[in-house]
Amino acid sequence: MGPSEAKVNDTVSLECSTTNSNPAARITWVLDGREVRENGSRIATSPDGGWVSSSNLTTTVRATGRNVTVSCHAIVADLAQRVAETKIISVVYPPEAPSISGMRDRTIRDNSFYQMNCMSMGGNPPATLKWFLSGSRKEIKANYTNHGSVAQSLLEMQAKREDNGKELRCEASNPALEGNLVDSTTIRIEFAPKQLTVKVRPEKLRPGQMVTITCESDSSNPVSRLTWLRGNGQVIQPAGNSTVPGAYSGIVSKSTLQMEVTPELHGVVITCQATNGIGPQIHDAITLEVLYKPQFQQPSDYSVDVIEGEPAIVNLTARANPSEMTYKWFRDGTAIKQLKEANAYDRITFDGPLLNLTVVRRDDKGEYKCDATNAEGSRSHTVRLNVQYPASIVQARSTVMINEGSDAEFECRAAGNPLTTTTVFWRRAGFDMEGRTSQTPGVGVAYLLVRDITRNDTGAFECVANNGIGQESIEQTWLVVKYKPLMDDSPQLTKAAGDEGQLAKLVCRAQGAPNISFGWSREGTPLTPSDKYSFSTRQVDIVTWESTMGVSNVRSRDYGLYDCIARNEMGTNSAKVVLSGTSRPDPPLALHVVNVTHDSVYLAWRSGFDGGLFQSYRLRYRQIGNEFYKYADVYPTNVTAFTLGGLALGTEYLFGIMAFNNLGESNYTQDIVKARTSSETPPSGQKPRDLEVRPGDMPKVLIIVITIVGTALLVLNVALIACFVRRRHRKRLAKAMSSEGGSSKSATIEMYAPSSYNETVNGETLSSISEKSESYSQNGSHSDYAPEDASKVAVSTYLIDQADGQVAYGSYRVAANNPAQAGSGHGTLSRPPKSVNFDMGEDNYIDTLRRNAYTQGNEAMYGKSRMVTPISPHSDAYYGVNANSPVNYPPAPHPSFHTTGTNHRYNPLSEPTGNHGAHSPYTPMGTLNIPAANGVYGPSPSSSGRASALPVNLPLPLPMSMQGHGQFSSFNPSEGPSPIMEATAQFSGPSLATVRSLETEGHLV
Repeated sequence: MGPSEAKVNDTVSLECSTTNSNPAARITWVLDGREVRENGSRIATSPDGGWVSSSNLTTTVRATGRNVTVSCHAIVADLAQRVAETKIISVVYPPEAPSISGMRDRTIRDNSFYQMNCMSMGGNPPATLKWFLSGSRKEIKANYTNHGSVAQSLLEMQAKREDNGKELRCEASNPALEGNLVDSTTIRIEFAPKQLTVKVRPEKLRPGQMVTITCESDSSNPVSRLTWLRGNGQVIQPAGNSTVPGAYSGIVSKSTLQMEVTPELHGVVITCQATNGIGPQIHDAITLEVLYKPQFQQPSDYSVDVIEGEPAIVNLTARANPSEMTYKWFRDGTAIKQLKEANAYDRITFDGPLLNLTVVRRDDKGEYKCDATNAEGSRSHTVRLNVQYPASIVQARSTVMINEGSDAEFECRAAGNPLTTTTVFWRRAGFDMEGRTSQTPGVGVAYLLVRDITRNDTGAFECVANNGIGQESIEQTWLVVKYKPLMDDSPQLTKAAGDEGQLAKLVCRAQGAPNISFGWSREGTPLTPSDKYSFSTRQVDIVTWESTMGVSNVRSRDYGLYDCIARNEMGTNSAKVVLSGTSRPDPPLALHVVNVTHDSVYLAWRSGFDGGLFQSYRLRYRQIGNEFYKYADVYPTNVTAFTLGGLALGTEYLFGIMAFNNLGESNYTQDIVKARTSSETPPSGQKPRDLEVRPGDMPKVLIIVITIVGTALLVLNVALIACFVRRRHRKRLAKAMSSEGGSSKSATIEMYAPSSYNETVNGETLSSISEKSESYSQNGSHSDYAPEDASKVAVSTYLIDQADGQVAYGSYRVAANNPAQAGSGHGTLSRPPKSVNFDMGEDNYIDTLRRNAYTQGNEAMYGKSRMVTPISPHSDAYYGVNANSPVNYPPAPHPSFHTTGTNHRYNPLSEPTGNHGAHSPYTPMGTLNIPAANGVYGPSPSSSGRASALPVNLPLPLPMSMQGHGQFSSFNPSEGPSPIMEATAQFSGPSLATVRSLETEGHLV
């Protein structure tokens, strides 16, 4: 029909013809949807019969769109047929001029990436866009896209200093253009100088010459600023600066430094620095008379692993010519001390290229810079210390509380270096970790899932962090399953005791989760805090709680049954507690053998009800086949486990235990507990593990110093005490001698000692009575008497020397004449006789007389009364008792010692001598008669009305000089004869004047 493409305003000729038809077809034209008149038509006869029609159309192309649609229609009217053919003519027209956007007219940093966008609108077809750099017709590849009549080309390039100042062009073209449409921009790139060049003239410097040092920077944009520095950082003013055009449209900077050569310039480093604000500062230095400066061999990212708590050495050795070099180390810009300049407190020092850390710490990590300097210059290198330290747990919950049947999730995090996915893990001894749990590890973290929780799963899971450095870190997380309180019905908790007028405490214990609260009631009435009742609650362990109710000023009406109610969010439970008066304890429970050795057995048990008083324990044991028991008191008294030693090798024993308090004893346990000692003796050279001394546990120097100081202090104390005692002795002796001149006297002294065991007074009794009498006698006592601390010497002596059954007090000895009868008539078991030795000396003896007499007077005046409870003799490890004997040994104190509900205590000093009954805890030990010049003071009252027999509260020993006269006796008329205790005393001690001086002072009455 005609052309397929035409420009705007072009005249296009179109022709349309039909095939033969009969009758002839009529042709019409339709242009862009509207019918137009044809320019001419004709009809011709077809050789094949019929007629052929043709028509011509001439039209001008208008810029009405991208295409012109022309249709030719052939119509045969008689046949009602229509045939059409369509021609689309593409309208070609030029685009608009291209436009560059993006980094146009802006500066770009060297080596950075930038984008330029070129756009051309209009035109049919869309414009073709191409990029070119000035001076080159090589097309630069770009991303070309078009949408409709809009064409774009996105150019992404890396800035290169070589492109600085070049023109970047975008050219647009299409068939409608005779040439190309162009837009351009100039690329402006900022770049720093790559290098500095420093030259020295002349090369060999001598004093007196002028040295010229030039520094020239590489081309840069903008211009670089040059600075001269001397080795110590001093800025040097140049002789002149200049600039010249440089490569890539940049600028080259030059600076000249002139100095007079002096000897001080030897080894001086001259540095030229260049910077233009783009990129890092560059510098170049030259050391006068140097061939080349040092160089390090390690890579730029050099790193060294060190371990916390251990020493470390880092080596950064440089090479140089000449090889003589000096090193400096820096950390965070701060210089590190050299080894020879450091003191004992400097942990980090260096020695040349070696960095020395005596003990690595965690905060030592980081970068350390080493500077090496020789005749040519200096160079630095950086090493990074990676401090590795043990893993430690930093996050772990203490408790995970969950309902029964649910799944529990645990999380644990650790810190350390290094950390891996295997550093942290969970464990629990005796728990099915493989079947019931799953662990999800991470770097420094571990997650634990415990499935199908039951109440029996309550317990602690351990989170363990271990990275192979140091000890593993362990934290416990308790898995607590919620359940309602379960009451503890142990015998010691279902009973409570307290005497009238005293404070009684009722204890109730329950297990459960979450937290338990308690309430108390009696006969259905809740009890609340008041002056009568007090309440406290404490957590015993993770699921055990304990409530204590105090009942003050107990009365008989307070005895009875109390209800303890425990509750939490899961439910409520209760227990009953009976309050009664104090009583003897119940037998211990569940005695069992824990361990045996060749000569000992380790036993354990549970406490029974203590009767409301402090209780102690006594073990009895015997060999299988032997009917006699042996006994051992448990010490300390408040423990429920005891190691019984001194057993025979490879022997089987039976064991029992009982409890006792001040009101009596429990029965022995009926359980048949057996154990056989080992048949093998351990090697004699083997040390117990807990007594082994490991090397390094304590420095030897420290041990020596402590020993020397302790010895010196001990010697000083002994010297001071000796000096004080000697001065006091001289003072008293001088005072006594000043009143001497009479003959010997005798005085009657009644001595009282415990009769419960009917034996010689032992050291413990002496210590107890002496200590108490000393404390009473201090009230208003004479200034010459020893201070309170001095009165306790006997107690300490007894505790030290009790092992052999005797208490050493010098050479005075009190012994039974008939040991076989000791204890007869008193219902006690026979025991070996015991002896007590004394040597008080005259001064101490007289001083004791004074204190006892003065104390008695004070007690009579102020109504003081005291009771010294007899103490069971425990000097022997055991006592031989027939297994069938009903007698418990040692016997309990007489009931008169425990008058319940009263404050009465028996006091021998407050009762007449004749009133000491058979059940009295004290019996007279004897009298000491002091003869006067005209006779003997007897037991009858003297003319002054004072009794000549002086009862004292201490079994008074006589000095050696007084042995030979006097009788001591433990005879009690109401209980029959008893062995006579004799003490022969030849009185050659204090004179009559001394005794009279005591009388006049009011101390001897």
